[in-house]
Amino acid sequence: SAGLQLDWDLAAQHAISAGLDWQRDAADVADAFSPFAAERDNRAGFVQYRGQWNRQTLQAAVRHDDNAQFGGHGTGHVAWGLQLNDAWRVNARYGTAFKAPSFNDLYFPFFGNPDLQPETARSVELGLRHAPGSQWHWQAQLYRTRIDDLIAFDAASGKPANLDEAQIQGAEFTVQGDISGWQWSTQLGYTHALSVGGFADGAWLPRRARWSGRIDLDRRHGDWSWGISAVGQGRRYDDVANTLPLGGYGTLDARVAWQPSAQWQLQAGVRNLLDKTYETASFYRQPGREWLLQLRYRSADD
Repeated sequence: SAGLQLDWDLAAQHAISAGLDWQRDAADVADAFSPFAAERDNRAGFVQYRGQWNRQTLQAAVRHDDNAQFGGHGTGHVAWGLQLNDAWRVNARYGTAFKAPSFNDLYFPFFGNPDLQPETARSVELGLRHAPGSQWHWQAQLYRTRIDDLIAFDAASGKPANLDEAQIQGAEFTVQGDISGWQWSTQLGYTHALSVGGFADGAWLPRRARWSGRIDLDRRHGDWSWGISAVGQGRRYDDVANTLPLGGYGTLDARVAWQPSAQWQLQAGVRNLLDKTYETASFYRQPGREWLLQLRYRSADD
């Protein structure tokens, strides 16, 4: 892959970016039952504008992809924000997207589907943020996405398939703060994800939980810092037909770090502290308790 981007500052708080992207995928599988060799290029050009007037911000972009396998596709987005006062801010966004199936989706021996078509999507998002002071703030986002030809893995057939249409809508709520030296963050998400039309009409989209949440708590004292994170996911299905349920789960992570100078940091942590047994895909158990030790160095010039 390669990319080129040029940026121009038109005036204070106004800028334009333009560029080119190029990517080549190639694969050669010498499988006795389903061998394949394939290669494709994807060339793209884009232009983006970013600007601010007083309390308003605007971002707009267009992009065109020329895919050697799936032809040309145009996408874009526009995002707008308004700072109502020192505490309140609203924002809105609309965008379109294009995603070509990967070579694994198309050709992986025994599990690929060479008849897959690319995904196209349209999404809208509305948000509200409130920061009454320096100690804490909250924000809420509402979103709705419509995807045509969504590529979803069907565990019943063991292959990916295109769904006629998928509708995903939901909300995310985040609260962050700093109280008495404790930095904390709470996130809660709700997703309603259904297949519309076709053979899977009314089915819940595979591997998408209705509810999700996360809590982070951190504190620093001198050269030392420590923290914990709790993550939870609700139940979901692993197949398009909704016959293979996956149970919900919750995990707990912990970490501690020692930073004797601005350049050096030693960090130790444990993931899945309670050694929870769970799956995010049928028959593929996630790792149990994991220990990590990291030594980081950052030069004084960084």
